[in-house]
Amino acid sequence: MNRVGALSSARRSLLTAWKPDPDGPKWAPWIWTAALNTVVALALTLFVPKAGGLASNFLISQAIGLTIHALFAGLGRWLALDMFTLPPAMRTAYVVSVVLAGSWLGYAGAMGLMLGDWPRLLQHMTRASRFLLVIPLAWALVTMGLFAAINRLRGQQLARERERSARTLAEREAIAARLQLLNAQIEPHFLYNTLANLGASIPADAVVAQRLLDALIRYLRASSRNMARPLVALSEELETVRGYLDVMQLRLGGRLVVRYAVPSDAENLMLPPAALQTLVENAVKHGIEPQARGGEIVISATRGPRGWVLEVADSGAGLRIEGSRDDAAVAGPADRGGGTGLANLAERLRLALGAHAQLALDAREGGGAVARITL
Repeated sequence: MNRVGALSSARRSLLTAWKPDPDGPKWAPWIWTAALNTVVALALTLFVPKAGGLASNFLISQAIGLTIHALFAGLGRWLALDMFTLPPAMRTAYVVSVVLAGSWLGYAGAMGLMLGDWPRLLQHMTRASRFLLVIPLAWALVTMGLFAAINRLRGQQLARERERSARTLAEREAIAARLQLLNAQIEPHFLYNTLANLGASIPADAVVAQRLLDALIRYLRASSRNMARPLVALSEELETVRGYLDVMQLRLGGRLVVRYAVPSDAENLMLPPAALQTLVENAVKHGIEPQARGGEIVISATRGPRGWVLEVADSGAGLRIEGSRDDAAVAGPADRGGGTGLANLAERLRLALGAHAQLALDAREGGGAVARITL
């Protein structure tokens, strides 16, 4: 834990030290009480010379303070009582009574240890009785003031925590709204083009048209189900991708070859809906379709040192930018074809999974391109 975190933790522990549910370990309130007792002993030694030496003041302060703490803790547990929730008058009477009793018992115990003789202890307690009426009252006022200050600081801290929680909730709602907006921006040209292709196929080849219609229905069913959720499993995303590629293979014929290399232990990975499909659409639109000979698309998932890596590689037209493979990666995912689909996907990944989820587009060895999502 760094220094700032340690100070923040210590502050929370102090502000809740004498409440029924203190932050931090159960022994922390006793440490704070002992620390306060030590401060009192030092103050008495420095500013009240007649009070005695540091050793005796330390023993007496610890005995009184820890006895008072024990009474508050024991009574609070026995009565299931939180004194901070009592009305002011009742809280005052309760604190004064506990402090008086704790002062007498603690002082008597400390003096018994110091004197070591019962008759001398009785004689001393008789002489000190008038001081044991005034000092505990003053100590009770100090205790009440301390508790009131801590209670006020704790209230301020809770108010800040509530404000921070409300701000976090608002940010999450804003992120959800932005995700819905980005989900709605998926390019609709695929549907329009497929319907046009279907219309042209019906009079020419009814069997091919029926197969195309069946593939489109499977794709739309999987896609509409997934788009209603913020995150989907990779297995569900692959179902949508297969439906899309089935349609495209019927449209492009032998120009499109598809291979899958996704292990079963990767199928439970969670990602935004249409994330993998966006990469596949980009590979088809900018890699395969521009080439008369077509090409191959390989969809794979591998476990890397930073997590799982999903890849969509194509042997198509390649990247439309000058420079090396590294230049392509730096140039950004929207450079290929100049569209916004990959740029939107990068934003969706960031909003849904955080900054550690990354998207990269590189040139592929041997021609084409490869898009990677690191989860």
